[in-house]
Amino acid sequence: AENLRPVYLGESILPFRIWRAFEGVIPVHASGSMIDAKAAADLGLGGLGAWMRSAETVWNQNKTSSVTLTEQFDFYRKLGAQFPIAPLRVVYSKAGTQPAACLLRDGAGVIDHKLYWAKPDSEDEAYYLTAILNAEEARRRVETLQSRGLFGARDFDKVMFTLPIPRFAATSALHADLAAAGREAETVAADIAIPEATPFARARRTARDSLRAHGVSDRIDALVGRL
Repeated sequence: AENLRPVYLGESILPFRIWRAFEGVIPVHASGSMIDAKAAADLGLGGLGAWMRSAETVWNQNKTSSVTLTEQFDFYRKLGAQFPIAPLRVVYSKAGTQPAACLLRDGAGVIDHKLYWAKPDSEDEAYYLTAILNAEEARRRVETLQSRGLFGARDFDKVMFTLPIPRFAATSALHADLAAAGREAETVAADIAIPEATPFARARRTARDSLRAHGVSDRIDALVGRL
């Protein structure tokens, strides 16, 4: 049971709000080192060991390189580097036609590769960042750098970080105003009624429309424009 964890995918988040987590077997020590079938057996983790033996068998029968299953799980250390898990993280979706970012307060959850994450130094810094990353003003300024598909600009990856985003300074009135607006937007987003079965793209659109109707999105856009 200790290796069953919430897993956050790109579709797990809405602007300023966690939408839903999935569940996955995460064979990782609290230190961030991976646990293969042998290590699980040595640790007396019978259920995990059996699951890993089965998974490793399937992997070895179908792999096209010498990479082991645990090496694939921890590709470029993107899984292990999340441990120990920070109690507060900013998560930002790398794909989609519109940006989405929010705060994640889950000391057990792991992040899938469709999300970028960062550990902020404070809640104010976290709200400052989510305000910028969710802003239509920021999206508009990187639109020409996005990949394009049948329905226009798509995917964000790291193009947002080509913007001249200043490091958060608590002494800056503008930064403080952005943090306050991000905090307000989170409160508004939490109160939006969205049925559980709603597809995530529609849920994101509903959240964006509600935030715009409330007026907080326009205020954030104006602040980001000043920034």
